[in-house]
Amino acid sequence: MKKMKGKAILSLAIALSMLLSVIPLAVVRAQPQTWEVVFVDNGLNTITKAYGDVFTVKFMIHNAPASVQWVCDVEWDPAVLDIIHDTDVVEGPWLKAIGATMFLVKPIDHVGGTITEITDLLMVSGSASGDGELMDITFKAIGFAPSGSHIVITDAKVLDSDGNEHPAASVTDGVVTIPVPSPTAPKAHFTPVDGAMFYVGDVIALDGSGSSPGIDTWPIPPGAENEPITDWQWDIDYGNDGTIDLTLHGVTAQFTCTGPGLVGITLTVTAPDRTPPTLTYVDHGSEKHVINQVTKPVGPNDDVYTDRGGIGPLGPYPYGWSDAYGPQEMVTAYCKVTYNDEPVEYKPNAFELIDNNGVTRDYRVAFTDASGIATVTFRIPWEGSNAESEFGVWSIVSTVDVAGTIVTDTVKFKFGYILSIGSITVHNSPLHKGETLSIDVYIHSISMVSYQTLLTIVAADECGVPVGLTTASISVWPEDGTVLGNTITIPSWAFVGTGTLYVNLFTKAPSAGGVAYCPEQTALWILLKTP
Repeated sequence: MKKMKGKAILSLAIALSMLLSVIPLAVVRAQPQTWEVVFVDNGLNTITKAYGDVFTVKFMIHNAPASVQWVCDVEWDPAVLDIIHDTDVVEGPWLKAIGATMFLVKPIDHVGGTITEITDLLMVSGSASGDGELMDITFKAIGFAPSGSHIVITDAKVLDSDGNEHPAASVTDGVVTIPVPSPTAPKAHFTPVDGAMFYVGDVIALDGSGSSPGIDTWPIPPGAENEPITDWQWDIDYGNDGTIDLTLHGVTAQFTCTGPGLVGITLTVTAPDRTPPTLTYVDHGSEKHVINQVTKPVGPNDDVYTDRGGIGPLGPYPYGWSDAYGPQEMVTAYCKVTYNDEPVEYKPNAFELIDNNGVTRDYRVAFTDASGIATVTFRIPWEGSNAESEFGVWSIVSTVDVAGTIVTDTVKFKFGYILSIGSITVHNSPLHKGETLSIDVYIHSISMVSYQTLLTIVAADECGVPVGLTTASISVWPEDGTVLGNTITIPSWAFVGTGTLYVNLFTKAPSAGGVAYCPEQTALWILLKTP
């Protein structure tokens, strides 16, 4: 009996030893607490931005123990980045998801590029652990950093309910690359807009303050200097016949309309290179607008226009055009009714909406107010999969009876995707792993004003795996479209074969509530076998 008992004890010890041998050590070892900075645009620690861009970063924690408070400092290069508003530092959901919190941010040191203490304290029972988003900070790129500028977390730690501190085992910085642009000539921009209408005898105020300075990359990066405009020259061409009749100087100037007809106005801005030589820098830029001078109306008159104007500010648009509208946008149409240039009140004004095929889509009536203005609104139809067939030029016709005389006016506008991808050009394909694709994207605009967009390019390999991406927040100039050079380096783990580039335009990142401007476009690229 004693022998059998000994065998039973021995068997139990062997079983326990076998059981312990299959329990992985990871179960009993806690993972180290880490912090990192990631960018909203791409979810990565690195990003490329342009000078002047505004972007948001998330501060993340991983493998945190049960915590009731976190504390950290943040540092950045104040010559490259800045936090514009105190409200740009925003509490994240990690502790807030548990209950009420106290989120405190010490004053921002814009000169030194630091916030010496940020803390978030849970005010109710409970704790947070594991992974989460601590806070968001929005920065603006105010300088150049072709080699990358760091957003640094220091003195990072969490505290448990007993007040014990748990410092971060490791921290991953955010790195923002802000390339120095190629030399750029100064850009002239002024008011009045192209196509503006004035009465004979009006004083025309010229304002060139919207012009942009030149950018000269001498000296070499990291310094790029703005070349300020030193001269604004206005050339006035009465009749728009090619003969300059009047030349003025200054950021602002004025002249008087002397008779009906067209007047060409050309602004040339000059921004000399202060530290030559930069052989590719052009020190001047010009822009021309044509305005229309008309005699004040006598008797009844009506003028129909929209909330986006009634006279096109660009040369390709004739007089009587509104700016463009995109899918499902709301259009507000106005008609101003006058008699001898004085408003006519409480007149029923008829509106008719005509689509790109000449088909009437809406009829409305509205009475003029004390200013002689009648107003109606409508939303452009979006007819499912056939919606794009309605893209083109639409018209709004307005008529009204003033003292027995019927007067009418028409305003036209383009309907379509405000921004769209015109073409994608892929350079350096075929290529090998570790090499870099260069992609040019032509963006087309049907608008008369600039639009901000987030351009995204994702490279997927032959098996559909995303292997790289690049983003750029840019302004697309009216109607001109924009060509951008973008690069993606192909990693060593990508599958060889024919890959696809997915190119999109968003109002901003989807995670920040952005939406698409237009359908996605694609292009192919080829990854070769390693030689």
